[in-house]
Amino acid sequence: MTAFNDATGLADWVSRTRAGLTEGRFPARAFNDVDVHALEQERLFAKAWCFLAHESEIPSPGDYVTRKIGNNNLIVARDEHGVIHANLNMCRHRGNVMCKSEMGNASHFRCSYHGWTYKNSGELVGVPYMKEGYEGRLKRKDWGLVAVRVDTYEGLVFGCLDPEGPSLAEYLGGFQFYLDLYLKHGLGGVEVHGPPDHWVADTDWKICAENFAGDGYHTPVAHQWGFHLGYFPSSGTTHSQGWAASIPGKGHGIGLGHGPGYPAFSGFPDQVVAGMKEAMSPEQVAVFSQIRTAVGTVFPNLSFLMQPFSLVPGDPGVRFVTMRLYHPAGPGRMEMYSWCLVPKDAPEDYKAEAYRAYTLAFGQAGTFEQDDFENWTKVTASAGSGLVRDLDFPYIMGMESEPVPEFPGPGHVVRPYVNDTNFRNMWSRWGDYLAGEA
Repeated sequence: MTAFNDATGLADWVSRTRAGLTEGRFPARAFNDVDVHALEQERLFAKAWCFLAHESEIPSPGDYVTRKIGNNNLIVARDEHGVIHANLNMCRHRGNVMCKSEMGNASHFRCSYHGWTYKNSGELVGVPYMKEGYEGRLKRKDWGLVAVRVDTYEGLVFGCLDPEGPSLAEYLGGFQFYLDLYLKHGLGGVEVHGPPDHWVADTDWKICAENFAGDGYHTPVAHQWGFHLGYFPSSGTTHSQGWAASIPGKGHGIGLGHGPGYPAFSGFPDQVVAGMKEAMSPEQVAVFSQIRTAVGTVFPNLSFLMQPFSLVPGDPGVRFVTMRLYHPAGPGRMEMYSWCLVPKDAPEDYKAEAYRAYTLAFGQAGTFEQDDFENWTKVTASAGSGLVRDLDFPYIMGMESEPVPEFPGPGHVVRPYVNDTNFRNMWSRWGDYLAGEA
């Protein structure tokens, strides 16, 4: 892929891309380009609220995980008072990586280079040869780990590198209504079931984020075996039914697939259904009880999926929830994190069954996951070829869709579930950031 000649050329490309969206076009080049990747680092991941961890990953004082926002490595830790912090995983002395494990428990982090030591809150507490070497000139309070803004919603921990940006609630902009479908499975909420699956793939993060913003279009084709063999309780003739909901100007979107005749909340145990009805609003219960499949993305790179999956072909499906993070690791390359979420108060046998269904379908060796990555890696490779520079993809499905007036949820909601409306909204917000207007 040839790089843009200068910053003006890249800015012009961003401007043309935004204009093309009004006609339902989006350039293939966006999915594998070194300059686009660099601009995303500078203007998108430096500004947006990005998912870091689920609170249940770090339940006890001292628990931590290491995660990233853009090209920044962070320690997400719960301190001795129960407060969650996110700090840059870099010693302030000479820049060494402080914590080299992906998860663990520690009251302090000590640099392996010169021994500077910090509390898990990020406060600098230990400097070797402090009196002899620094002669009273170094103030420990001035050299703590670099802190990142942190906020939470229903157990989801987000971080933001921009100290002046909007609050998390403003950023989500009403998408919380739809997030509750995945998170309010009882008054106790949900928890992760084990550590995340974590792998690297030659795929652009945006392809995955777009797919999970509501791409029901690919399911009967890419995953057709699931229909034919009886693992997935739908059919090609009814699969498109349902709603596509997006939050205009925010980039978030969700596809709500409706299975005609499918029993309400089927695949969940009665105890969990009772908990959902208690934790959700009547409007949420009225809508969500009809849903077979729900696939959504919190812009830019956090996604969820809830669907039933039969452990034995033809048997009633077990409903599971997966949460996934697509971390950009370079042009056309990403790190994938994938979790199984289970209701905290659910019976242990259901948690085990839900995890089994998730693993078979969407774990790193899962059947649906393999189907998707086979396609996503090839899309990324195509996008990196020389002839792709001036090619667009069509995003014209549902250009004339009218909002569904009676739908009780917020945002722009249209029928059917198979629709490009969510994707146009997502790429519009992506364009706002790359143009420096968000």
